[in-house]
Amino acid sequence: MTVGSARPENFPCPCCGYLVFESRPGSQSICPVCFWEDDEMQLRWPLLAGCSNKVSLVEAQANYQLLGASEERFLTKVRIAEKCESRSPGWRVIDLSRDIFEATLESWRPWPKDRVVLYWWTPQFWNLHPRLD
Repeated sequence: MTVGSARPENFPCPCCGYLVFESRPGSQSICPVCFWEDDEMQLRWPLLAGCSNKVSLVEAQANYQLLGASEERFLTKVRIAEKCESRSPGWRVIDLSRDIFEATLESWRPWPKDRVVLYWWTPQFWNLHPRLD
C-alpha cells in the first residue's frame, strides 16, 4: 500500500479526494481514508464496476459520503483523514449531468500518457472538449 502525508507530489484518491497516493493515477494503491483501490480503468470509466473495486467509482463516492468508506465491507479498514492530508484543490464528486465521460469501455481516443488528465475536476481534464472523430 502506497500512502503518505499530503505533499505537493502526492496524488488524490478519486473516491474521497484526499492526497494520499505517492504514485500517479492507476497505481493500484489502496486509499487509507476510504479503502478505494486506485484503478485507471475505473478512473476513465467511472460507471465501471467489478475491476479492482467491486463497485463503480460513482457508487464508491456515494458510499463514502454516506458511510465513510468506498464500500460497507471496508468500514473496519478506513480511517479519518489526518490533519496533514488535504483534499486536492477543487476536488468534487462526479456529477454525471456535468462531467463528460466515454460510455463504459468505449474509447474516443487512445489512453493518455499522463493519467492525471483523467481527473474530472481539473482544468486539464481531457473530456472538457471531447474529440469525437
